[in-house]
Amino acid sequence: MRARTYLLVRWMAAVVLASAAFGFASSWVNAGGLVGGAVAGGLIGLALGALETLLQGPWAAVRRWPVTLLLLFRTVIYVATFFVAVHLSVALLLWSWQPILHPTRLLNAWTVLLSLVFSLAVNLMLILRRLLGARVLLSLFTGRYHRPREEECVVLFMDLRGSTQLAERIGAERFHHFLNHVFSDLTDPVLEARGEIYRYVGDEVIVTWPVQRGGLGSRCIECVFAIENALAARRAFYMAEFGTEPRMRAALHAGPLIIGEMGDLKREFVMLGDTMNTTARIEDACRTLARDVIASGPALRLFKVPQGVRAESLGTVALRGKESELELFALERDGNSSRRGE
Repeated sequence: MRARTYLLVRWMAAVVLASAAFGFASSWVNAGGLVGGAVAGGLIGLALGALETLLQGPWAAVRRWPVTLLLLFRTVIYVATFFVAVHLSVALLLWSWQPILHPTRLLNAWTVLLSLVFSLAVNLMLILRRLLGARVLLSLFTGRYHRPREEECVVLFMDLRGSTQLAERIGAERFHHFLNHVFSDLTDPVLEARGEIYRYVGDEVIVTWPVQRGGLGSRCIECVFAIENALAARRAFYMAEFGTEPRMRAALHAGPLIIGEMGDLKREFVMLGDTMNTTARIEDACRTLARDVIASGPALRLFKVPQGVRAESLGTVALRGKESELELFALERDGNSSRRGE
């Protein structure tokens, strides 16, 4: 099952459960009783599941609307769905068109208030999830990282080659559009590799994976080349729209990170430690060593090199600002020399 499909299925399951809860709550204030509430919950789940499917597919552009407009749109759709579902469920139970022909007879202040509160709460959570990320949002609510804790992670830094020259040539606003398309196009490969986008920093994206007992397989490396493939597949679009194609350099490293909440007026989820700093230095080494993808020895010991990719030892390398040297490996596709970094 593809990552986006898996996320959609999970969301639809959550919608059905939440709808059942709404149906149960609405049963206390509507004529349908518990059975009517259960039927209403099922109808709501089906309708909202269809809506979310559309938002992931044909209506995907809606998700890029301004946050306020998107929240208003989703809330209106949800309230309308609740309203129709409650009346339709009663009509089905009574086997009569009257609840539909005269819907205001079932309408009361509690139903409206419950629908509005539920709609706002669910959609606000969904928008916050999209803005912050599922893991960050869950961690903030559960307090998992209220006190800093150390975790072993794999870190991937990817930045755009030639970004300074491109920004000067096409201007800041068009460069923003360019980066937005790049970051959108690399989302699916990251999801497929079960990574999490930690942060965008200028023209750079940082992806992380927690080190798991079952191992990481080869998906961290596969993610890098899947992103390359995804951007290459969109080459015609980038050339037509911006006159150039995105080309990325990547650095992979692994080690402990301190993860926790930080700030007061603005609360943020941060990852700190030598592992982050070293990954940034490995990314610098991509430039000095003229390689597109470099992984550290500690990272390669955690996962396999996938078929079709070759790891070439670069020996132990002194990284800028680091006292100790680190063993590095250049990763290239078999049979093709890497397009050397600029």
